[in-house]
Amino acid sequence: MTIAEFQQKSQAITEAWSTNFIPLYRAVEDLKGLMFIRIFGTGTTGGSNSAGDKLPTVPYSTTPIYVSPSSVKNAPGSFKKGKRGTPIQSLYFPNGYAQLKSQTSANIPLQLTGALKFGFQSSGIENNGLESSITIISSEEGKIEGLEIKYGAIFVPTNEEIKEFETSLSEFITEAFNKGL
Repeated sequence: MTIAEFQQKSQAITEAWSTNFIPLYRAVEDLKGLMFIRIFGTGTTGGSNSAGDKLPTVPYSTTPIYVSPSSVKNAPGSFKKGKRGTPIQSLYFPNGYAQLKSQTSANIPLQLTGALKFGFQSSGIENNGLESSITIISSEEGKIEGLEIKYGAIFVPTNEEIKEFETSLSEFITEAFNKGL
């Protein structure tokens, strides 16, 4: 390839990126994934805010609850039958959600930030030319504001996340350039 051909191809790539900067969009997707793990934690561990302070994890409620049997398909049989051995309309957990979680493998979204977690995970990324931003569904914006007033910045990338973003962006640009040339 001649220098002129190289210049022509590189110019075509950079012009295309002015309207559709795919390496940026991919790097923002990676950043969102890193932020999700930091904010919401993994497994039973809680997350942390942007300063690295642990966000509180509230223990499950022990207030007695009734739950629809259809929402807990794998509950032990003792919870599905009444005193006379007949099927019951709802499952009773005298020790509340804590008992439900410990004695079944139910995955019922009864956590305060469950909708926020789902909203952050499922919301899209807005891509437009040389700009890209992580979005959240509008119904959860107030929850973010309230949590950040109480616990400090949470949905702001950390310095480590920004460094990882920059590395990803650089790698995606190099990869795209190499494919295009």
